[in-house]
Amino acid sequence: MRWPIHAFIAAAVFAVLYKYWLTTPALQYMSIGRWRLLAAVVAVACGGALSLLRLSVLALSCGAMVGLLVGGTWAAWTFPNDVAISVSHAFASHLESFWREVLTLTLATALTAFLAAGAAVCG
Repeated sequence: MRWPIHAFIAAAVFAVLYKYWLTTPALQYMSIGRWRLLAAVVAVACGGALSLLRLSVLALSCGAMVGLLVGGTWAAWTFPNDVAISVSHAFASHLESFWREVLTLTLATALTAFLAAGAAVCG
């Protein structure tokens, strides 16, 4: 029963952070390279912090992936548009534009969690 709770916690953290990350006005002043670098740093920090709270690597990885997809869909769905869009269209739109970032951030989170778990076992 702990695994689904841990995955849900990770998903909630990543969904909220990613939604606000995509919609913050400061992003218009950043280059895409800096945006990706800063997003990776935040993903690594979240992965490290959540793994220190003893979330398993698998739960954290799955939760991060789901959270990034939910947060991106949430951001696309609530973004001001002239025409209302459906949740499925918001999901497809976000995935079409940001699938590389979702995979990169999930990989960064999983790798950090794996290394942090290994360091906790060895240290």
